[in-house]
Amino acid sequence: MIDSGEVKNQSDLAKLKGISRARVTQILNLLKLDSLIIQELEKFGDPLKSRIITERMLRLYVNKSQQEQQYLLNFLNTLV
Repeated sequence: MIDSGEVKNQSDLAKLKGISRARVTQILNLLKLDSLIIQELEKFGDPLKSRIITERMLRLYVNKSQQEQQYLLNFLNTLV
């Protein structure tokens, strides 16, 4: 919605969705995960059948190195 211009920024998006700006930031930061990790996560479907992996767990890897994110990807591959 920000990219398309529907809203100006994260604050406007937060107001529109009824959540905090901090929450919007948390969600958008997940997009910084390696694209291969995101693809593996998509294989699980939405919603997850069980709490195999949590958002809190994923947030730990957002600012990690490629090697550390690869560890997460290897773990995800064992679950699929």
